[in-house]
Amino acid sequence: MRKIKNFRINLRIKEILSIIKKLVNVVELSVELEEEARQCYCFYSKFLVPSVVYETFPKEMLPFVYEKDVPSKWLAESIFFVTIGDNLCEKYEKDEEIFGEHTGKIISAVAVDALEQSKNFIQRLISNEAQGENCEISRSIDIPPHLYETAAGCIPADKIAISTKDGKLNPRYSECGLFYWIPSKKKTKK
Repeated sequence: MRKIKNFRINLRIKEILSIIKKLVNVVELSVELEEEARQCYCFYSKFLVPSVVYETFPKEMLPFVYEKDVPSKWLAESIFFVTIGDNLCEKYEKDEEIFGEHTGKIISAVAVDALEQSKNFIQRLISNEAQGENCEISRSIDIPPHLYETAAGCIPADKIAISTKDGKLNPRYSECGLFYWIPSKKKTKK
Protein backbone atom coordinates (compact mmCIF):
# COMPACT_ATOMS: atom_id res chain seq x y z
CA MET A 1 0.00 0.00 0.00
CA ARG A 2 1.27 3.43 -0.90
CA LYS A 3 0.00 6.70 0.52
CA ILE A 4 0.87 10.19 -0.70
CA LYS A 5 -0.56 13.26 1.00
CA ASN A 6 -0.55 16.93 0.09
CA PHE A 7 1.16 16.57 -3.27
CA ARG A 8 1.31 19.50 -5.66
CA ILE A 9 -1.18 19.77 -8.49
CA ASN A 10 -1.46 22.42 -11.17
CA LEU A 11 -5.00 23.63 -11.60
CA ARG A 12 -6.02 24.66 -15.11
CA ILE A 13 -7.80 28.02 -15.07
CA LYS A 14 -9.12 27.56 -18.63
CA GLU A 15 -10.67 24.23 -17.66
CA ILE A 16 -12.14 25.78 -14.51
CA LEU A 17 -13.66 28.63 -16.54
CA SER A 18 -15.10 26.09 -18.98
CA ILE A 19 -16.74 24.17 -16.12
CA ILE A 20 -18.15 27.41 -14.70
CA LYS A 21 -19.73 28.21 -18.09
CA LYS A 22 -21.56 24.88 -17.95
CA LEU A 23 -22.64 25.34 -14.33
CA VAL A 24 -23.88 28.90 -14.87
CA ASN A 25 -25.36 27.88 -18.25
CA VAL A 26 -23.87 30.69 -20.37
CA VAL A 27 -21.98 30.71 -23.65
CA GLU A 28 -19.54 33.41 -22.57
CA LEU A 29 -18.60 34.52 -19.05
CA SER A 30 -18.94 38.20 -18.19
CA VAL A 31 -15.73 40.06 -17.37
CA GLU A 32 -16.92 40.42 -13.76
CA LEU A 33 -17.67 36.71 -13.35
CA GLU A 34 -14.37 35.73 -14.93
CA GLU A 35 -12.52 38.06 -12.54
CA GLU A 36 -14.48 36.61 -9.58
CA ALA A 37 -13.51 33.14 -10.77
CA ARG A 38 -9.83 34.04 -11.01
CA GLN A 39 -9.80 35.61 -7.53
CA CYS A 40 -11.69 32.68 -6.07
CA TYR A 41 -9.34 30.21 -7.80
CA CYS A 42 -6.27 31.96 -6.35
CA PHE A 43 -7.78 32.18 -2.86
CA TYR A 44 -9.25 28.68 -2.53
CA SER A 45 -6.51 26.72 -4.28
CA LYS A 46 -4.36 26.95 -1.15
CA PHE A 47 -6.99 24.98 0.79
CA LEU A 48 -6.67 21.88 -1.40
CA VAL A 49 -5.08 18.86 0.26
CA PRO A 50 -4.83 16.21 -2.46
CA SER A 51 -4.15 12.72 -1.13
CA VAL A 52 -4.07 9.26 -2.60
CA VAL A 53 -3.75 5.71 -1.35
CA TYR A 54 -3.33 2.78 -3.71
CA GLU A 55 -2.29 -0.83 -3.96
CA THR A 56 -1.45 -3.10 -6.87
CA PHE A 57 -2.68 -6.69 -6.79
CA PRO A 58 -1.59 -9.52 -9.12
CA LYS A 59 -4.41 -11.16 -11.06
CA GLU A 60 -4.22 -14.30 -8.90
CA MET A 61 -4.56 -12.39 -5.61
CA LEU A 62 -7.40 -9.96 -6.28
CA PRO A 63 -9.32 -8.97 -3.15
CA PHE A 64 -12.53 -8.58 -5.19
CA VAL A 65 -13.58 -8.77 -8.82
CA TYR A 66 -15.02 -5.94 -10.88
CA GLU A 67 -15.15 -6.93 -14.52
CA LYS A 68 -16.09 -3.76 -16.35
CA ASP A 69 -13.93 -2.86 -19.38
CA VAL A 70 -11.50 -5.68 -18.59
CA PRO A 71 -8.75 -5.94 -21.23
CA SER A 72 -8.26 -9.34 -22.83
CA LYS A 73 -4.74 -9.79 -21.44
CA TRP A 74 -3.91 -8.26 -18.10
CA LEU A 75 -1.58 -9.15 -15.26
CA ALA A 76 -2.56 -6.99 -12.31
CA GLU A 77 -4.78 -4.16 -11.19
CA SER A 78 -4.10 -1.07 -9.12
CA ILE A 79 -6.98 0.07 -6.94
CA PHE A 80 -6.93 3.64 -5.64
CA PHE A 81 -8.74 6.20 -3.53
CA VAL A 82 -8.08 9.87 -4.19
CA THR A 83 -9.43 13.01 -2.49
CA ILE A 84 -8.82 16.74 -2.29
CA GLY A 85 -9.86 16.82 1.37
CA ASP A 86 -12.53 18.72 3.29
CA ASN A 87 -10.69 22.03 3.80
CA LEU A 88 -12.04 23.61 0.61
CA CYS A 89 -15.69 22.96 1.47
CA GLU A 90 -15.20 23.92 5.12
CA LYS A 91 -13.63 27.25 4.18
CA TYR A 92 -16.41 27.94 1.67
CA GLU A 93 -19.15 27.16 4.22
CA LYS A 94 -17.72 29.80 6.58
CA ASP A 95 -18.20 32.61 4.03
CA GLU A 96 -20.37 31.47 1.13
CA GLU A 97 -20.73 34.76 -0.75
CA ILE A 98 -17.15 36.04 -0.44
CA PHE A 99 -16.67 36.19 -4.23
CA GLY A 100 -20.22 36.96 -5.33
CA GLU A 101 -23.36 34.98 -6.03
CA HIS A 102 -21.59 32.28 -8.07
CA THR A 103 -18.97 31.42 -5.44
CA GLY A 104 -20.45 27.94 -4.91
CA LYS A 105 -20.27 27.12 -8.61
CA ILE A 106 -16.71 28.44 -8.82
CA ILE A 107 -15.74 26.27 -5.83
CA SER A 108 -17.32 23.24 -7.51
CA ALA A 109 -15.34 23.93 -10.70
CA VAL A 110 -12.08 24.29 -8.74
CA ALA A 111 -12.81 21.06 -6.84
CA VAL A 112 -13.67 19.10 -10.00
CA ASP A 113 -10.46 20.21 -11.73
CA ALA A 114 -8.38 19.52 -8.60
CA LEU A 115 -9.80 16.00 -8.37
CA GLU A 116 -9.14 15.41 -12.08
CA GLN A 117 -5.54 16.63 -11.71
CA SER A 118 -5.10 14.37 -8.67
CA LYS A 119 -6.30 11.40 -10.74
CA ASN A 120 -3.80 12.37 -13.45
CA PHE A 121 -1.06 12.36 -10.81
CA ILE A 122 -1.91 8.84 -9.62
CA GLN A 123 -2.15 7.67 -13.23
CA ARG A 124 1.40 8.90 -13.91
CA LEU A 125 2.69 7.18 -10.75
CA ILE A 126 1.10 3.84 -11.54
CA SER A 127 2.09 4.10 -15.20
CA ASN A 128 5.74 4.56 -14.20
CA GLU A 129 5.55 1.51 -11.93
CA ALA A 130 3.94 -0.53 -14.71
CA GLN A 131 6.63 0.48 -17.21
CA GLY A 132 9.21 -0.90 -14.78
CA GLU A 133 7.44 -4.26 -15.16
CA ASN A 134 7.16 -3.98 -18.98
CA CYS A 135 3.47 -3.15 -18.74
CA GLU A 136 1.12 -0.37 -19.72
CA ILE A 137 -1.99 0.65 -17.83
CA SER A 138 -5.57 0.93 -18.99
CA ARG A 139 -7.57 4.11 -18.69
CA SER A 140 -8.97 4.82 -15.23
CA ILE A 141 -12.09 2.80 -14.46
CA ASP A 142 -14.42 4.10 -11.76
CA ILE A 143 -15.44 1.54 -9.18
CA PRO A 144 -19.23 1.61 -8.66
CA PRO A 145 -20.63 2.87 -5.33
CA HIS A 146 -21.81 -0.59 -4.18
CA LEU A 147 -18.14 -1.74 -4.13
CA TYR A 148 -16.69 1.26 -2.19
CA GLU A 149 -16.84 -0.51 1.16
CA THR A 150 -15.29 -3.66 -0.31
CA ALA A 151 -12.45 -1.60 -1.81
CA ALA A 152 -11.99 0.24 1.50
CA GLY A 153 -11.65 -3.15 3.18
CA CYS A 154 -8.65 -3.93 0.92
CA ILE A 155 -7.04 -0.51 0.93
CA PRO A 156 -7.06 1.64 4.08
CA ALA A 157 -8.88 4.69 2.67
CA ASP A 158 -9.15 6.05 6.21
CA LYS A 159 -5.41 6.81 6.06
CA ILE A 160 -6.29 9.75 3.79
CA ALA A 161 -9.49 10.56 5.71
CA ILE A 162 -11.91 8.93 3.25
CA SER A 163 -14.86 7.08 4.68
CA THR A 164 -17.56 5.07 2.92
CA LYS A 165 -21.17 4.93 3.95
CA ASP A 166 -24.29 3.89 2.05
CA GLY A 167 -22.45 3.85 -1.29
CA LYS A 168 -21.00 7.34 -0.84
CA LEU A 169 -17.49 8.58 -0.29
CA ASN A 170 -16.74 11.30 2.22
CA PRO A 171 -15.23 13.93 1.69
CA ARG A 172 -17.51 14.91 -1.18
CA TYR A 173 -14.72 15.35 -3.73
CA SER A 174 -13.23 11.86 -3.58
CA GLU A 175 -13.07 8.98 -6.04
CA CYS A 176 -12.32 5.28 -6.10
CA GLY A 177 -11.09 3.53 -9.21
CA LEU A 178 -8.68 1.08 -10.75
CA PHE A 179 -6.18 0.62 -13.55
CA TYR A 180 -5.45 -2.69 -15.26
CA TRP A 181 -1.83 -3.58 -16.01
CA ILE A 182 -1.46 -4.85 -19.58
CA PRO A 183 1.74 -6.45 -20.96
CA SER A 184 3.58 -4.09 -23.31
CA LYS A 185 3.78 -5.15 -26.92
CA LYS A 186 7.32 -6.05 -27.87
CA LYS A 187 8.78 -4.01 -30.66
CA THR A 188 9.88 -6.03 -33.65
CA LYS A 189 13.02 -5.23 -35.57
CA LYS A 190 12.72 -4.77 -39.30
